[in-house]
Amino acid sequence: MQTQRKRVVVTGMGHMSSIADNVDEFKEALFNKVCGIHPSEHYQPWFDGANASEVLREVIYEDLPAERAELLDKAALWAYKVGHEALKRADAASAELRAKTGLIIGISSAGTEAYMPILEENYEIFSLRKMVVSGSFASPSAIVSALLGLKGGFELVATACTASTNAIGMGFDQIQNGKNPAVLVIGTEPLYLPTFAGFYALHAMKRSPASPFSGEPGMSIGEGAGALMLEEYEHAVARGATIYAEIVSYATSGDAYHETAPDPRAEGAVQVMRSALNNAGLEPHDIQYINAHGTGTDANDRSETLAMKKVFPTIANIPVSSTKAYVGHNIGSAGIIELIACYLTLPEKKILPTLNFTVPRPTCDLNYVPNEFQAADVGVFMKNNYAFGGNNCCIISSTRSGIVPTTSYEPKRVGITGMGAVASAGHDIEEILDVVWSGKPSGRKVKLTGEVEESHSFAGLVDHPSVRNEVRRHLLGIFSPDVVETLGEREIWVHAVDDLDPRKYLRRFDERKANPICTFALLALTQALKGANRKIRRDGHDLGLVLGMAKGPRTTVETYMRSMIPEPTKVRTSEFPGALMNAIATFCSITEGIKGYNTTLATGNNAAFGALGYGYELIRQSLQPQVIVGGADERPTQFWSYLQAINDGLQLADRPEAYEVYGENGKGYLLGEGAGMLFLEDVNYARARGVPVLAEILGYGRACDASYFDRDAVEPRSESIATSIRQALDEAGIGIDEVDLVCGNSDGTALNNAAELGAIRAILGERVAQVPVVNYNGHFGNVESCSGMLNMIVVLEIMRRGEIPPIPHTKTFVANDIQFVTSLQRKQVRTALVLGATEGGNHYAYVLRAGA
Repeated sequence: MQTQRKRVVVTGMGHMSSIADNVDEFKEALFNKVCGIHPSEHYQPWFDGANASEVLREVIYEDLPAERAELLDKAALWAYKVGHEALKRADAASAELRAKTGLIIGISSAGTEAYMPILEENYEIFSLRKMVVSGSFASPSAIVSALLGLKGGFELVATACTASTNAIGMGFDQIQNGKNPAVLVIGTEPLYLPTFAGFYALHAMKRSPASPFSGEPGMSIGEGAGALMLEEYEHAVARGATIYAEIVSYATSGDAYHETAPDPRAEGAVQVMRSALNNAGLEPHDIQYINAHGTGTDANDRSETLAMKKVFPTIANIPVSSTKAYVGHNIGSAGIIELIACYLTLPEKKILPTLNFTVPRPTCDLNYVPNEFQAADVGVFMKNNYAFGGNNCCIISSTRSGIVPTTSYEPKRVGITGMGAVASAGHDIEEILDVVWSGKPSGRKVKLTGEVEESHSFAGLVDHPSVRNEVRRHLLGIFSPDVVETLGEREIWVHAVDDLDPRKYLRRFDERKANPICTFALLALTQALKGANRKIRRDGHDLGLVLGMAKGPRTTVETYMRSMIPEPTKVRTSEFPGALMNAIATFCSITEGIKGYNTTLATGNNAAFGALGYGYELIRQSLQPQVIVGGADERPTQFWSYLQAINDGLQLADRPEAYEVYGENGKGYLLGEGAGMLFLEDVNYARARGVPVLAEILGYGRACDASYFDRDAVEPRSESIATSIRQALDEAGIGIDEVDLVCGNSDGTALNNAAELGAIRAILGERVAQVPVVNYNGHFGNVESCSGMLNMIVVLEIMRRGEIPPIPHTKTFVANDIQFVTSLQRKQVRTALVLGATEGGNHYAYVLRAGA
């Protein structure tokens, strides 16, 4: 049975950049052809001849108290500013609407600003309070959802230069499910030293303003933010919203070619445009204008031009232009800023010019709309962006709602046919499950304190007097003096993956490019491929990859950061692309030849569950026949574990045996490292291949408590968890009476125990004492990105074996009204509810049905 796609329209916009502080100013600057690229005020002292498109004015944040703003970084502040403007223009003030509105933010360098005093050796302005609030990659989404009261669930997309374009596409696909009638999409990208140094060292930057497709090659880097309120058409009409534009379709792809360079054959770029056209039910001749990525670098401009020639037989008659000559390359916010520029100019029947255009470069021979606006009545246009790692994104849109008929799709049943994992309990699924069922000691716990080389101390941060005093002042405001005095002696332990020889398991493995997190991810991914009996030959475009990250490639990031001290111009270029959040997906895609939909989320704890939700939608909506989803983490260095201990209120367990999930006497949690992956595909597709379906995903839920600034609040968290469970049950079409098992995901701290168990009580009601409740984090440690997925893998095995192993280590439980599993139970589990949460207040719930 065919389902008609929902029409997704734009009902609000927000903008800030070097040339404008809001949408109206941006429109005026565009028509006045204002170029915001100038010699850089901030980076000239380090980089000779550096130019950039910088936000140099004082920025005003409406309705935001100054005392709160001072704890936020520009990434969050700018996201709040443009999000606030978009919601205001969308007339979306009602709490009821905001409670159902999702949030997706695209960014490349989040959680960076708090560390800049260290890199720039300006220790006196270091603020630990700012680091605690805004120092994690996932923090912008949590902060903005709390400030704007958005409770429909959030995600953070981290695919470098395609991040905001990717986020728009995710918002479009998310609305199709019906859980969110509206999604606020934001791209935000302040310009920080690590990003500037990386592009400068790659010799990608031009000393004069960028001139895409012409003259001397080179890019101009920029900063700014943009926001779009996406809304289901009927919902928008019903509330009388102004409609500015319509998103017609979207697609992504992966080159699987190189860490930084685009595929010179442009195969990934060709594929993504053709996929977007196919999703829209359009032909190449239906596109009347292309807003190109157009960075100005020789490699991009040649590859992009070739791709357009391959897709569009009549490309000579289609205007193509790049907005980057106005505001530079805004990295994570580039796509959304450029799309807003189209929405402001095309209704005036004008096509944006490519400014600074001189002599076309060899092979760049299209109509790039040089220097002056071209008059044209554009109905349907295409927006393209490309990123490091070969991540390609394409949006087809129109400023006239309804001129493109909606397409339909046959909803697919989403099955799990393969799984893979690496953890302290074992290097593959068999070893891990053997530990869970046998009760053997689950791997080695490593004490980080005192065992880490001095080179890992991140430029002696905690030894600098100004920083040490700031740390002490902050801690004394939270903890007693005796706790503060012993912090430096505190032991921090981690569930470690030790004695691993990747070549024993992997037929293709480049150890020169593989840091620990990439190795773990690839090991788990290849296991999932093997379990699903999927061999990639020349059909990698049929397989997508969606990964969720928490802290990402920590060791590479730290190595890259240290290489900037004391001379940023001598930064190690080999580490720059590897320090990006999407580097793990890039490594896996290149190694295995995965070329389908490709996205990296960096939503923090349980980001892999966000990846699972998006992978589910790609299969359900017939956008991909198969998708691998998952997450990975590597152990923290001493510096990062020290910060985590502070950020979590010293709730890291101080001895390895102290991790008791749901324990009355729990002493906190242990960190873990490893990876968890699932292979998803259409159930009928799997059966046609003769592959067993381990379980079917019947439905999922996602909700946000919007209480980031009140981290001790139990009730909002519990209500949000319950909301996500109800959504999952509603989509599954079942009642709670059909649930045979609940798998929680609390890290074992008192607050998270109370919130999760409160929601379980509220949902189970009278059945609270009959339904078994489990949580296996004690076997693995808190493998942040994928702890929920590792639990789900155990649940899949429970369904297969008809046995429920006990919760490990916990001796006395915090509640006596819940049926915690304390010994092996023989029980056939047909339907299971699996939970997960982020540290920022995002909550996930999944309903699984055992495979036939």
